[in-house]
Amino acid sequence: MKKLSTASRNAVAALSTGSNSPGRSIGAATTTSGVRAGKTQVTSAPQNNETPGVTLISSDERLAEIIGSVAASVGVVVSVVSDRSSAEREWSDAQLVLVGQDSAAAAIAWGLGARDQVYVVGHSPQEVVRWSPLLGASVIVVPQANATLAELLRDGTSQTTRARVVLIGGATGGLGASTLAAGVAGAAVQMGWSSAVVELDPGGGGLDVLLGAERLEGWRWPELASARGVVSGLTDHLPVMDSVLCVSAGRHPCQVGARARSSVVESLAAETDLVVLDRGQLGDDELVGVPIDCRYDIVSAELRGLLAARARSAEADEVLLRRGPGRRMSSHDVAAVLDRDPLLTVRQDERLARAAEQGEAPWVLASRVWQATCRGVVKKVMSRG
Repeated sequence: MKKLSTASRNAVAALSTGSNSPGRSIGAATTTSGVRAGKTQVTSAPQNNETPGVTLISSDERLAEIIGSVAASVGVVVSVVSDRSSAEREWSDAQLVLVGQDSAAAAIAWGLGARDQVYVVGHSPQEVVRWSPLLGASVIVVPQANATLAELLRDGTSQTTRARVVLIGGATGGLGASTLAAGVAGAAVQMGWSSAVVELDPGGGGLDVLLGAERLEGWRWPELASARGVVSGLTDHLPVMDSVLCVSAGRHPCQVGARARSSVVESLAAETDLVVLDRGQLGDDELVGVPIDCRYDIVSAELRGLLAARARSAEADEVLLRRGPGRRMSSHDVAAVLDRDPLLTVRQDERLARAAEQGEAPWVLASRVWQATCRGVVKKVMSRG
């Protein structure tokens, strides 16, 4: 965890000294018969010989009320503290720690140390995202992400069944990798899976434009560049086109590091069935830390393109063969150059250009053959052991 400067520590002195009164608990009411959900109870905080399950560090009564209501709905008691000594004790002992956006500066000034299962929670997306990297914490925005918070409190962990993550890139430029990535995400939705497509390169042309979603509200890389950990409820903040979630480059350039890429992909993988990554122009070193289950390279069915792609495609899990004008090498010769057989053929589809001109997503006007190729990729990825 990063520490604040001396000046910053002084600025939060009032919060740091806080109240010396004991903490309290919110959430499910407890009776002699056990936990009863649906009521909010305030009791004394866990004593020193008790280990709290979930702790909220905050003085914000409104925030505590929201979290208490969510906790009550799933039968969980949350210990609420605001003073330094209680925070230090429960920071070490609690299974899960929620830091209110109002107390994030104090938590940093106290130098509580690094730990897992920390979430910055608050009403303002901008504020929780701002404090996230400084605390090394994931973020939860309430009340928008109340359902995610309920699941987190109920399970005591953010771990869920993880989506499959496939990286799609062109071994050389101009092979339609971005269009295919979008098409695969769209095909997954049509086949009954939830999906997201991510433009990994923030300097790309804007995947939202390709989907016809450029006018839709939602976070893009400029808002996500500082993301760290699991951004809970991320899917609630992204542009959505025909049920396909999209993370794309913004209208203004920004720098996105490997930690932010990893954070966004992990977050989407926790909330969807399939995450499709559009590689763009990123090199292997810029993909370090990004969770990827399988890599698909598109290669051109012509000799120069194949020779240029041979080294990189050797590392890919599957190769897709791009055909079209000037790309007519036989499948036998392609396999001989690459020393492997391509999984599927991606054929030229003039309808895709028309879809782009009309501001439609690729799957709206694409041919049946092209859509079948996208479905073939989905079937292969989702059937991996």
